[in-house]
Amino acid sequence: MNQPLIVVWLAIVNGVMYTAQLFLGDRMLLQLALWPPGEHLLGSVGGRDVVAGFQPLQLLSYGFLHADFAHIALNLFGLVLFGPLLERCMGSGPFLFYYLFCLVSAGACQLLFGLGDGVGATIGASGAIYGLLVAAALLYPQNRLLLFPLPVSMQLRTLALLLGGVSLLHGVLGSQAGVAHFAHLGGMAGGWLLVQYWRGRLPIRPRRWLEP
Repeated sequence: MNQPLIVVWLAIVNGVMYTAQLFLGDRMLLQLALWPPGEHLLGSVGGRDVVAGFQPLQLLSYGFLHADFAHIALNLFGLVLFGPLLERCMGSGPFLFYYLFCLVSAGACQLLFGLGDGVGATIGASGAIYGLLVAAALLYPQNRLLLFPLPVSMQLRTLALLLGGVSLLHGVLGSQAGVAHFAHLGGMAGGWLLVQYWRGRLPIRPRRWLEP
């Protein structure tokens, strides 16, 4: 059985980037966080204005920055929980493509729909992790997950629908400000499309087929 090397490397890169944030702080956020279009004046340092704005590379780089330890720990937990299963199913190269595709689709959705939800710059791998959940739910819908510490288990399909519904509700109502709910939905939507494409369930037929 192939070892999930991409999962390991993604965890390492996220850890290295978080450690760098502890030392460099806001300087990393200015360049690598996902900023809405336009110029955003954040203050002044030494008489010079500090301005941030959108750059295409941010659609990838934002997913390797995190707000605090709890933020990165939760996302890495999701990566380790779903990543190995999916990497063994997809193969390492396609899995990496899938992860980054979900990251980009999450960021794009946040830029398109989430500008009024109280989020300034968007950071975090949550959109990609929600994409992993969708893939696991599509490929292994009957698998169950224990909702620790509750003595309750839930099918992956049900969990994906539940979390997607919660994100949609918060996003539409504008509640829980500061959380990029539309990024979660964008990661789920991008993941759903790519898995369905790879399974031959869209009008455009893929070159490779994905089966659990």
